[in-house]
Amino acid sequence: MGHPLSEAVRERFQRACGYCGVTEITVGGELTLDHYRPRAAGGSDDQDNLVYACVRCNQYKGNFWSDSADLAYGRRVLHPGVDDISEHVITDENAGYLHGLTATGVFHIALLRLNRPQLVAHRLAHRLQRVFEEKIHLLEQQNTELQKTISAQEHYLELLKAQHP
Repeated sequence: MGHPLSEAVRERFQRACGYCGVTEITVGGELTLDHYRPRAAGGSDDQDNLVYACVRCNQYKGNFWSDSADLAYGRRVLHPGVDDISEHVITDENAGYLHGLTATGVFHIALLRLNRPQLVAHRLAHRLQRVFEEKIHLLEQQNTELQKTISAQEHYLELLKAQHP
């Protein structure tokens, strides 16, 4: 990536696509820089206009920029560094699909094709990982409690032995 702000943008987005969330680790390499407001529509190279994006999201967004008619119908791309995405989009944790809560959210999902099969599988894999981590945490807590119980019972047995030699 040759842009002088690329490293700062990578860090700001924690090396993940600002639009779909895939990481450099997931895709096996660096992502791209997207001009949120495309240069063709007067967008600048200011850091606030740059989004770290995977190749697919950058490709699907392309040079899209909302005109006044689009804005009247809520057709705009959400800016991951500015917009509160949760006001517009919700994730169905069980199925891995995104659903729009607003016209803008529906448009955002459709334009960027955020329910493409690979992203749905990616979300489900992350959910499964979280479930496993939670299960491990619960088992560790249960193990700690069992160790405390065993220790208390061993102490009780020692007291009984001391009282009845």
